[in-house]
Order: sequence, then C-alpha cells, then structure tokens
Amino acid sequence: VSRGVDILKGARACGIAVSESGVVVQIDDGRTVTGSHALLAIGSVPNSDGLGLETVGVKVLDSGHIPIDDMARTNVPHIYAAGDVTDKMPLSSLAAAQGRMIGRIVTGRPVTPIDYGAVAQAIFTEPEIADVGVAEADAFSHGRKIRVTKVPFSANPKALIEADPGGFVKILSDPLTAEVLGGSIVGAHAAELISVIALAVRSGLKVKDVVENLNVHPSLSESLADAAE
Repeated sequence: VSRGVDILKGARACGIAVSESGVVVQIDDGRTVTGSHALLAIGSVPNSDGLGLETVGVKVLDSGHIPIDDMARTNVPHIYAAGDVTDKMPLSSLAAAQGRMIGRIVTGRPVTPIDYGAVAQAIFTEPEIADVGVAEADAFSHGRKIRVTKVPFSANPKALIEADPGGFVKILSDPLTAEVLGGSIVGAHAAELISVIALAVRSGLKVKDVVENLNVHPSLSESLADAAE
C-alpha cells in the first residue's frame, strides 16, 4: 500500500479482456480494473502427466501430486520423488533437502528421515511471516492442550533502534513437558529467526533451553528467549 499498490478486498476476478491500452479485469461485483498487464498468481499444477507413472504402479493423487514418505519414497520402494510434484509442502528448501536425500540413498550413504513437522516456512511480505511446527489453531481444533507465549517486538531494544518495532514472536510448548512444539514470527527478519524455533522443535528442546541460550545484545533474537519464558 505504501508503494502505491491498491488492494481490492473481497474481490473475485471473473474475466480478463484485452483492450487498446492494455487489459481490463472484470470483478464479480461489477467493478473493472485496467492496466498494462495482468499477472495470474493462483498456484501451480504438478507436471506429473506423461511420465508413465501409472505403468509402473506409482500412486498419483487426483491433484497430480505424488505421495511420498519421510525418505522421499513413493509407494513403489525403488522410485523416489522430490519437490513441488510431491504431496509435501511446496518449499524450495524442502525440495533441496529431498533431492540431497535421494542422492545419498542411491549412492548408498546413510540418511536421516525428514521430519516434516519441523520444516520452517516463510512468506516474504512486509513484515515477514514465518512459522514452524504445531499451529495454534490446529492444536485447539484437535483439543490438544498447549502453552502459548507471545511477546511483541516493541519490547525489543534492537527493534526500537532500527525503528521497526512491529510484529511479535509466539512460541507453543507442551504444558506438561515444556517441550517446544512450534512457533510463529511476524516482523523484520522473521525468516532468519524462525530457524531457532525450528531447531528447537526438531531436537525436542524445552523452553528453558531457549531461555537459557545467551543471545547477542542488542538483537532481535532476544525476543525468542523472552517468548519462551
């Protein structure tokens, strides 16, 4: 918005037409939007057709995605898949990890299964948004008891120094064992900071491990310890 972008809330495009000056997008409520170009960013479709997967018995979902396990194997044990064509999260970091795993497997080297519950992801908006592990809404919908702690960046010295105090750090933990289950971050450098929580989730660390870690001062990472207390 600050850069001159207009956001039409609750609007659904129902048609695009080419005009002499560019393109005209028709909105379902009767409005029109004109511009030089129209960009469609509505997702992607797996390019799994025409590979002959059905002839070798590889299972393919109706969506075109290929189900795999934590070792990147399809239902046919000697056939592997990686990246957005699988039924896992469409993340470049995950695709690279899957590819490395397959490379190690086919060359006979040891591998560690991927823990999909500890894969961090981020949205590079302004501010950045990142999360990992158990989601608060999912935990509540399944009746799972969790401890949620949240601190704003407005209490962080580094955020105040950089005049960018918006956002927060949220950490979810088990109320009985104090094990870190997940977390989310909204704010500057969220994509970098979420890696600390991801490591805690993957390693089964407890909140005291995050609290007792000595962070640089001043730094945004101090909010991680504050959120864990």
